[in-house]
Amino acid sequence: MIRHLLLVCLLIHCTIADPKGGKPAVPPPLPKRTWLTLHGDEPLVVANGGFSGLYPPQSDIAFSQSIVFGKGGTVLLCDLHMSRDRQGFCLSQLNLQNTTNAADAFPNRKKTYIVNGKELQGWFALDFTSNEMLSKLIVTQSIFSRTDLFDFSSPYPTELFIEENKNAVVWINAEYVTFYNQHKLSLVDHIKTLLEINKDISYISSPEIGFLKSMGPVVHGLKMKLMFKFPIDRNAIEPTTNEPYASLLTKLSMIKTFAVGIVVPKEYIWPVNKARYLEPSTTLVTDAHKEGLEVFAYGFANDNFLPYNYSYDPQREYLQFVENSQFAVDGVVTDFATSASMAIACLAGSRNASRKVPTLIISANGANGDYPGSTDLAYQKAVDDGVDIIDCSVQMTKDTVAFCLPSVDLIRTTTASGPFMSRAAKVDAIQSSMGIFSFDFTWDEIQSLKPQMFSEFNGDLARDPARKNVGKFVTLSDFLEFSKEKAVPGILINIENAAYLAANKGLDIVGAVTTALSNATLDKQSTQKVLIMSGESSVLDKFKDIPTYEKVLHIKKQVEFVTNETSLEIKKHADAVFLHKHSLYTQFRGEGFTLNFTNLIESMHWANVSVYAGTVLNEFQHIYMDYSSDPYMLIHNLIYYGADGIITQYPSTANSYSRNLCTGDPMAYRIQDINPGDVITTALDPKEVEEYKPPPPVHLETKDFITPPLPPVAAIAKDNDDDGRSASNSTSNNNNTNAPTAQAPAPSSATAATINVVALFFAAMLILVSLF
Repeated sequence: MIRHLLLVCLLIHCTIADPKGGKPAVPPPLPKRTWLTLHGDEPLVVANGGFSGLYPPQSDIAFSQSIVFGKGGTVLLCDLHMSRDRQGFCLSQLNLQNTTNAADAFPNRKKTYIVNGKELQGWFALDFTSNEMLSKLIVTQSIFSRTDLFDFSSPYPTELFIEENKNAVVWINAEYVTFYNQHKLSLVDHIKTLLEINKDISYISSPEIGFLKSMGPVVHGLKMKLMFKFPIDRNAIEPTTNEPYASLLTKLSMIKTFAVGIVVPKEYIWPVNKARYLEPSTTLVTDAHKEGLEVFAYGFANDNFLPYNYSYDPQREYLQFVENSQFAVDGVVTDFATSASMAIACLAGSRNASRKVPTLIISANGANGDYPGSTDLAYQKAVDDGVDIIDCSVQMTKDTVAFCLPSVDLIRTTTASGPFMSRAAKVDAIQSSMGIFSFDFTWDEIQSLKPQMFSEFNGDLARDPARKNVGKFVTLSDFLEFSKEKAVPGILINIENAAYLAANKGLDIVGAVTTALSNATLDKQSTQKVLIMSGESSVLDKFKDIPTYEKVLHIKKQVEFVTNETSLEIKKHADAVFLHKHSLYTQFRGEGFTLNFTNLIESMHWANVSVYAGTVLNEFQHIYMDYSSDPYMLIHNLIYYGADGIITQYPSTANSYSRNLCTGDPMAYRIQDINPGDVITTALDPKEVEEYKPPPPVHLETKDFITPPLPPVAAIAKDNDDDGRSASNSTSNNNNTNAPTAQAPAPSSATAATINVVALFFAAMLILVSLF
């Protein structure tokens, strides 16, 4: 069964689509690169328990898939543990409680042992026979935030692991030698048995010096490398010498006498402080290389809480270890071999490469992942990161200043909720929740606030706190001037709430944009691309007479199907659409995996409408698990699906992908083209997939984007002493073509309460005056 699955995966892996039907031109081979590793070779990728970021670690499917998705020479690392009858198994932890179903299968077999001087309670392999383990246990994901969809494999016997992976590079990690010796189980003897099956075991590692020394005569004459592994806790005691590992870290020349390299947590090389920022690198790698020791770093995972320095870009972390001016580690031990492979094979050395992927990179409020959105710093960072098009979501102040801000609601994107919470109002025509709206503020009041960076996620995935409130607000005219000064290839102007602003606030946002573009002479040139985006067709229609402008319809609703007739209707109003990236495929049972393509790109392209997909974030929780929790994999596949542009809050990541050295080189590592459903149909029983009946698709209909002509701009008197709360509480329908001038809008309950409090105050004052 596994071999059959592997064959299917290999077919997926090796199929290269050629849109023109001919054979691709083979470029001349690139000169071999010299790395700053010990021997100048390319760093190795070590799959920690296989593809354990997606599949249960140490399972047969995890190992087979890491071969499929990893670059050539990917190393398979098996953590060796022993059953009661002296059979070896690949298991990720000594305590089976969180890595298997042992607690459910054997509820009465819980034990307590002293392990390296500490009491450990749980379920242990040495308490089960190999038959019990194979017949009743299944391995499970040890990290609960990962999927349990593939928890169906029995523990993987080490002899079978060696037999089935004879053509792969394998690594045996012997973590608890002393513990097993205490229970009359010899890891040395078992490894001798494994060597009879395959003498090409490439690496053996252990945190115990005595074990490595005893292995010396066993591996003499073989190509096998012995590696000394350091634990995360530097103060832990090494069993053979009774010295803390921190002390042994200073004795590299002594380590060289029994090992050819060291395996260390990545924080030993690039320390991370408590605030989650990188500190300067240690000299460990260069010191070890001087002694002739190889250095492997472990602990890499895409779905980890990375230091803020990496902007949640997992590839940047790999490159930090293999591509800097001082050193390169000799290998990385990772749960996501595909990402490490891409970093080393495709991204390292590409910093100054020309772009291989022409797909447009469009910012979402500038580099909103690195700085507060739509600020001067966010725009400058987007330009520095190589964006093609910078964007401005236009908002209006009540004194008619047009400026850039991600949302008309100031609560998330500014510090307004502190000093101006009393201005919170409910405007049903804009959003269902209370808000503090820019149209109720003067420009001077806006400037009294600070920008505020926000994340789609809470807790540990919050964005860089040191940059939370930095930067300055930018007017639309300043934004346009900046784009011309920096010679940005294009700009995108996003206009929303135009009907409401005209009818209820007397604000002409379309007129303000038209005037600003004209003043910047952008309506009279074709050098700089100008995109006008809105979710309202009536707004786009206002710009139909300027042929150099590209009109983009924002489909805010997540949809799964569109008729050709509807696509043709879109074409009447727009040249392109901005689609939610999840509208491009359907999901499987809400499990975090894709199932099928939708027809949106195909239908839009049929109608000659371009598709911009987004918004792409780097945070792993925003990425379906099909794509290895890796934004590069997501970007690659959105382009593979046919997206003409990528809208992203992290332009640096998209630009790095566009310059990857693997694109266009058929001899290079292949970044995976993953069709929706590939992962689940490969790994699961086909019947299970076939039996799933997805809900009816959500259709995109004309009512979702066709809006009536914009109403005339109402002549509403602006009272500078009024904070705008009364007007902001209007809940008039924004599709109403008649300006509400005959009757003032009824105050909301919040406004009514404010009026009542004021009235009571004046009544009390009158009573006091009469008393005196």
